[in-house]
Amino acid sequence: MNGRPDTTTTPIVAMLCTRGMEAFLSNALSGMLRAGIAPGQVLVACPPNAEDGVRRAVSEHSLDIAVLPDASLPATADDQYAGFGSAEFSDISWAKIALIRRLVDAHEHIVYADLDIGWLRNPLPYLAEVARQYPIAFQTEGLPRFPPAICCGLISLRRSDRTIELLDTLLVQSRQSDHGKRIDDQAACQQLIARDATWLKDIYFLPEALFVNGLGYPLLQHAVAPVAMEHELQPYLFHANWTVGLESKRKLLAAVHCWFVDDGATSDMATPAPAAGAPIVAVLYPVFDVRGDVADHVRAWIDRQVQIAPKHFQIIVAASTETAIDEAALRRVLRPWDLLVRVPNARQDTELWNAAASAATAPWLLFVEAHGRPESDALAALTAWIAANPDKRACNFQIRNPDDYRVARLMKRWFAQIQQGWVQPTTWRRLHRTAYALRRDVFDRVGPLDRFGQFGPPLLSARLHQRNIAIATLPNSGLLHEDSPDITVHIDDTADYVRGELAARTAASDAEFFETYFGPSPFHGTNPIVPAGAALRLARGLLAAAWRQPGAAASLLRQALRLLPSLVPLRVRQAWLTAMIRLDAFLLMRLPLSGALTWTLFRDSHGYIVRAEQMKWMASNALPPLVESQDIGAVALTRHAITSLHALEYVGGTPLRWTHPACLLRLAAGRKVTVKLETRNLRPGLAAHHLQAVALGGKPATIEVDADGRAWLRVETPSTASGIADLVLIAPELVEPAVAGEPGRRLGLPLFGVSVEFG
Repeated sequence: MNGRPDTTTTPIVAMLCTRGMEAFLSNALSGMLRAGIAPGQVLVACPPNAEDGVRRAVSEHSLDIAVLPDASLPATADDQYAGFGSAEFSDISWAKIALIRRLVDAHEHIVYADLDIGWLRNPLPYLAEVARQYPIAFQTEGLPRFPPAICCGLISLRRSDRTIELLDTLLVQSRQSDHGKRIDDQAACQQLIARDATWLKDIYFLPEALFVNGLGYPLLQHAVAPVAMEHELQPYLFHANWTVGLESKRKLLAAVHCWFVDDGATSDMATPAPAAGAPIVAVLYPVFDVRGDVADHVRAWIDRQVQIAPKHFQIIVAASTETAIDEAALRRVLRPWDLLVRVPNARQDTELWNAAASAATAPWLLFVEAHGRPESDALAALTAWIAANPDKRACNFQIRNPDDYRVARLMKRWFAQIQQGWVQPTTWRRLHRTAYALRRDVFDRVGPLDRFGQFGPPLLSARLHQRNIAIATLPNSGLLHEDSPDITVHIDDTADYVRGELAARTAASDAEFFETYFGPSPFHGTNPIVPAGAALRLARGLLAAAWRQPGAAASLLRQALRLLPSLVPLRVRQAWLTAMIRLDAFLLMRLPLSGALTWTLFRDSHGYIVRAEQMKWMASNALPPLVESQDIGAVALTRHAITSLHALEYVGGTPLRWTHPACLLRLAAGRKVTVKLETRNLRPGLAAHHLQAVALGGKPATIEVDADGRAWLRVETPSTASGIADLVLIAPELVEPAVAGEPGRRLGLPLFGVSVEFG
């Protein structure tokens, strides 16, 4: 850190790490940096005996993260865990308060955070705004009481007389005891507030929906609402408190996808040997889209598995409490060690799989769809493969499709092409949702399946690949996938997949991970969907630029013409695609078409379904405008109202995005603003006169480009009734060469980051 930052807008995040906590430190740092917190805003204090381990952990993330060895902090041994309520826990808690007191003297604004926090989004701009009104802010514990039960594991403190008074008073109380036991910092602070209610004027209690404590973990399970909701929760972080023990905290963080590091705990372990007579594999059967009789399907997993000892496998049937089933008939099929689990209000097979997995005790879990028919040796082949491959952790079954009716033939060809793509060296393997097996300990760490419907298993597959967990294929057995004879089932499943992906993209805490595996959002990329309003603003900006630079008018007008189809409102385009989907479904189901035409209609219809669902989502999920000063890295640019960006790419390991030749920034209206574009001279020779920045309805922006490739746009945005103004940024068009017959991208500026500063 160079000098003292103005921490009214850039707080310092301070953490305390003792020996043995390096994995949690690394996880916290991973989450912070993924969320967009600058390394220079992070400080890690440690006792001297932990310094080497802390510096190693920090060096894996950024050398700009400050490490502060402090001899006054209590030292612990590698294997010593200070549990809540222990004397060691109290010692560390009070050392933390003393540390914060010293840091407040050095920094205007300190945010102290425990190591068991998973960071989802950057809360520092929010906390800076809170600090303007309240010098002190606490996370709370979610208990039904007032004043709220505070949590000293996340505290925001702006230097003020009241802040210093609070800390000094607490340190005096640190010498007090309760029935001979030293009181901890949290209890002391709670008592202080209870005795003197005037503290409530200076303390802000952070919203529990944004700063989620351990009791709030269901908020992050992405449950599907029974009705359409106008908005969704967007928590900043998750604090894995209310549970004791490092492994419990690790599991809780992993369950809400806030455990970002692979500490190798399961990487090279063999499959644990089951107890004598215990099952090796649990078959997780969801009563969902059965396409037949439940008992008959389950019987295929029991009576027809003749090559395996009955005790070597267990069947767990999971059904929603809202699903009517003949339990008596099903229990006649199930054996004494099999289970029937009823899940309250479950609406997806992912929920049923998760419930069945929780009930299972076997070291391997076999996830199956309800309408798959196993071969008679399926479970025997799986257990033999497990025995022969003790170091393997995941495998797919071979899936066959019938071909005796039209939809089945289409699905067979479709799945063959999809699965052929999965094994290409340029991509990553996916779990086949019809039937795949995972080692139980792996699922405990990487799961559960998110409640995103058809998209749940692909998202789980990406997390497996991220952790270098290979997915094998069972070599000599499999299942028959019973395809529905009605094409509308495929249409509904495809639409469900797209909705799940878009919901997951919105909820994703790690935008870089998501885009790496699933590409950019429909707002961006080589062929983005441009809403009509954005297209109109871009076209107006291009026309204004053509008027100002007649020499470039031809190129600018061609770009404006390309926007003409996008001037049609999204809902109209979606309605047209929906009509085409219905027409294709009618033709596929009703007319005697040739095989080639049938395949063309099927493939085109699939594309229409994807595009229609994306447009529906975009109409309800407009990107937020930039209304406050902030620095935005290349990864996070797509989360803001910056239209026409290409997918994320890397130069020397550093992420960047190219813009299209014309892109649109939506900014707060009636404000003086400076926009800094970090291009790092990746497009050499770029000068200010090559660029245009058109503020629609206002004065032209002034542009400067320095020797390091930073472009500065200065403009006063016009006042508007909506409070939002539009800035169209135009660069000379750079066209990549075509590859394999596909046209090259049309590029504008390379952006490593964008800074927006309002005057």
